[in-house]
Order: sequence, then structure tokens, then C-alpha cells
Amino acid sequence: ERAARTAGPDGERSADAPPLLTGGESGSGEENVKLVLSDSGKVLLVPKRRGWGGKTAFVDWLNFTVHETTAHLFGSGTLVTDHEIVLSFSEKLEKIFGYGITCANSSGRNFYKKSYELGEKFGLLCHGGQRNTVLVMVSGDGLAAAKPGWEKRLHDFLTLQAIQPRLTRLDLAHDDYDGSTYSVDQAKQEFELGRFNNGGRMPDCEQRGNWYKPNGKGRTFYVGHRVNGKYARIYEKGKQLGDGDSLWCRIEVEFKAVDRVIPFDALLRPGEYLAASYPAFGWLEANQQRIKTIQKSTEISYASMCAWLVKQCGSALAVVAEIEGGAAQAFEKVGKFKKIPSRLNVPHWANSPEPLHRRLSMRLSEDVILANAFA
Repeated sequence: ERAARTAGPDGERSADAPPLLTGGESGSGEENVKLVLSDSGKVLLVPKRRGWGGKTAFVDWLNFTVHETTAHLFGSGTLVTDHEIVLSFSEKLEKIFGYGITCANSSGRNFYKKSYELGEKFGLLCHGGQRNTVLVMVSGDGLAAAKPGWEKRLHDFLTLQAIQPRLTRLDLAHDDYDGSTYSVDQAKQEFELGRFNNGGRMPDCEQRGNWYKPNGKGRTFYVGHRVNGKYARIYEKGKQLGDGDSLWCRIEVEFKAVDRVIPFDALLRPGEYLAASYPAFGWLEANQQRIKTIQKSTEISYASMCAWLVKQCGSALAVVAEIEGGAAQAFEKVGKFKKIPSRLNVPHWANSPEPLHRRLSMRLSEDVILANAFA
């Protein structure tokens, strides 16, 4: 009956039809963090992601380049050396993302002569060669950690200030935490219906994982080739993290500037561009913007984590409680943790190491004070 309501006159699903097996909204909770407990007992904290333009999608990776002379527009004084240019960009990136360059790497990356780490391993800044450009790469963790509103600040920088700005890679993603609206099986079915064809030649597809007899380790459905300008991944994100029972499905499309212009507006309206990437994703947004070609996890609650603790360590804790004289004393005995494990330390811009440009500025001020004191 539902198939009849969504089908067109020729029996195929209409372009604006809801997804197959739809069953309500996903990710409706307001928590900022998901607790995911892997089958091996490893607890992972996964920040929930929200895009600038709403809850439909978010940017999960980005690369952009600008000409190095952009630094002269916001740098202090005349920038002569490469070091001065890099520090100037560090200061600008801190204003955009909340963190800047924290250290220099021993070698270059991506065919640039020099590379620098951003934040707490959140990405890279590359400089030297490549037609005097600067490349900035920010990972998914880096964007999750970025100071809220970075999308608008970066958009304004690229459109109003930067010289020769260009987005070279942009990954857009949508999370269905409880698997109510999409799945890898549905992606395969959509592909068979031709809904990953944008009017040209049918793209290739690839299935990874145990599709014959799913074993809880996660499956992925790929569309296209990564070397091309557009590449889709639909995968079981929760299972990838180690929760064999999770229904969390992630839709992700990687855009590259290969015979393609990636518009800056995709930073502000990721849902619209993700929805327009393939007919199969048209249900994500009613208002869509197609990129012009130039040629959660089933939430693992706190109670579940405690259940695992009791199952794995209950007997040992009971012995400690008996010897120490009670549960409170037992916790006091074993609960003196030196620091939060790195896997539980949620990325956040405010916790990033002090940017290099600021450390150097403070050191310079101290040198001036000492010089004046001995003058």
C-alpha cells in the first residue's frame, strides 16, 4: 500500500518520495555526546554533529587553498618570510576554528615543502611551493572540536577576504542514529533502482563487509571511485565503532575539485548539497542545490555501560567492597584516576594546545621586558 502511494505512473518511486522503510526522525535527542560501548568493552565518546543550516547534514572533512598573499590582508605589518606568513595564517585560523598551528612537522605533505599541525592533531596547514598557495586540511575530529559558528566565519573569509580561494575537498554527512530512515541494504536497493544515476553513465558500486551473513562487524556500500569528483559511502557507523547491535547508519559523500567547482555556500547549507548529490538522497532536503560540474549509534546509555562494568568487573568490585567496608570505600580505593583516558576526551577547541603564534608572541614580549630591565 505504501509503495503504491509513493510510486509514479510507471511504477517507479517519484523523486520526492520518502525513503524506503522510513520510520520517523532520527537523532531527535539533544545530547551533545553519544556513549558507545564496543563489544570489547571499549567506551567511546562520539560528539553528535549538527550542520550550520540545520540538523539534516554536516561537514565532516574539508580542504581549501588560498594564495599566500592573503596573509598580507590580515597580518600585522609587512610579511616577508615564510615563517611570518605561516604565523599570520595561524592567527587567522584560530579566529575561525578556535585553534591554530601548534607545532611544525619534520617534513612537508601533499607536495608542499613544509607542513604544520593544527590544534590537537585536528588537521594540517601546508606551505611552500604549489604556486605559492597555502593548503588547510581539517579532519572530522577537527571540525567536531571547532568553535561553534566556524562554518559562517570560514565562508566569510573565503568569499570576502581570501585571494584565489578554492575548496578542494568537502565531505558532507548525515547520521541516522537509530536506523529508522536509511540503511546499507536500502542503499543497495536504491542503486538497483537506478537512483544513484544523475543522468549520465551508471556509476560503479562496491560492497564491503559480510553481506551474505552479517556478523556485526559492519558493512559499507560505496558508489563511484574516490579519485573522481564525487564518491558516496553508506556504512554502519555504530558497528564500525565496535557496537555489533547498533543500527546507526551514516550517509557520506566526498566531493573533490576534480572537473568540479565546490561552492562555498555548501559550507552553510550542507543538507541541500548532500540531498542533490544523488536522486537516492533527495528526501533529505526539499530545497536542493546541485554542485555544478565543469565538466549514532543506537545510543548506548549510561545504564548499559554500568551493566557492562558489573558483568566484567562485578566480582572483583564486590571483593574490594567487602575488604574496604562498603561500596563508597571501594570506589575511593579504585577511583583515583590520574586523568580521563584519551578515548573519552571529547575534542573541543578550548582544550587545544596554545597556538604557536601566541606562544611566540608571549616569548617576544618577555624578551622585550628583560631587555628593558637590563637597559
